[in-house]
Amino acid sequence: MPIFKRKSKTGSIDALQIINNTNTFYTPFGSNISKSDVVKICIDRVASQCAKLKPRYIKTENDKTVSEKSGKLSFLLKHKPNEIMTPYDFIYKVISTLLLNDNAFIYPRFDKYNGHLIGLYPLKPITVEMVIDQQDHYYIKFLFENGDSYTLPYENIIHLRKHYGQNDIFGGNGSSGDHEAILKTISINDSLLQGIDNAIKSSMQIKGIVKMNGMLSEVDKKKQRELFDSALSDSVNNKGSSIIPIDLKSEYIPLDVDPKLIDKDTLEFLQSKILDYFGVSVPIFTNKYTEDEYNSFYESTIEPLAIQLSEAFSIGLLTNNQLERGEEIVFFSERLQYASWNTKVTAIEKLMSLGIMSLNESRALLGLEPIEGGHKRLQSLNFVDADKANLYQVGKKEEEDHESND
Repeated sequence: MPIFKRKSKTGSIDALQIINNTNTFYTPFGSNISKSDVVKICIDRVASQCAKLKPRYIKTENDKTVSEKSGKLSFLLKHKPNEIMTPYDFIYKVISTLLLNDNAFIYPRFDKYNGHLIGLYPLKPITVEMVIDQQDHYYIKFLFENGDSYTLPYENIIHLRKHYGQNDIFGGNGSSGDHEAILKTISINDSLLQGIDNAIKSSMQIKGIVKMNGMLSEVDKKKQRELFDSALSDSVNNKGSSIIPIDLKSEYIPLDVDPKLIDKDTLEFLQSKILDYFGVSVPIFTNKYTEDEYNSFYESTIEPLAIQLSEAFSIGLLTNNQLERGEEIVFFSERLQYASWNTKVTAIEKLMSLGIMSLNESRALLGLEPIEGGHKRLQSLNFVDADKANLYQVGKKEEEDHESND
């Protein structure tokens, strides 16, 4: 799929093109952390929740949302970021890439004739390099698996970073991410799992050897083997007996096989270290969480990513003039909040009385469909403007006192 067919936001950059046995042994884990099932589940837990975020192109004034902007950008964010992705797919892929590589790059493709935004494309380069020219302009050089290399103005790329601190530009240790901290734990965990697998296999291996005392011809060997096969078959068919009779000419030599299993606490300790690295608790990992446990996960892991997405997309897709006018892209979390039925009802009672929620917003919180006229907001008369509270309580008396003073 051709994606690098782009004009910069200012129209000053030319478009770019792209075509589109019985022995036990251990296998080294390698350096790809996505091979770990624990890592995959952790990433899925975070990415699937982030994918519920609702990106919106809005304009704010005096810290209040004035309106939601319409147009191509709004349509792409709400319905179709590119030709093959839904908003859920798009956000899921971006967050998954970020967690795996400590960096995620999104390429906004613009029409080369009119400069209008066409689509948003998550990139998957194998190496990334920052280039600075003599005028201190930043460019980012991508190298892809097919060998193609492209250099783009850094301001034309949406860049998300995780574990940002050691490198001035990229997250982790560099553009390829930094997995050294977690890779050791994953490798140990994988080795222990291989040990369990090998222990199970060794328990089903040969337990002993039948030694024939004497020199046997090939005919006798064949006959003894047939007799042994017959005895083995009889022992299996005879109510599961595990005893095989042998004569005095034979000697049974047992093999000492003592497989060791890893204790549960060790495995849980190693798994918890991986979970902590990705900000996923055990209840979230197993999908058996309470309201408080989910809210803690949201505030510590999901909300920071929502803020990062909002800021990065606003800077990457909007001009400085648009930002100064109060326009921004916000990833709202209204579909994320987990709460019990009683908590939702209590929240509705309090928020509706303050005029914060409409009827349809309240119904949506309970999973109910909207109704006609549900856009109305109701507010309790028990609440008044704090600046005017004095007038409501003693306003008439103040007027009378003022008249008497005159």
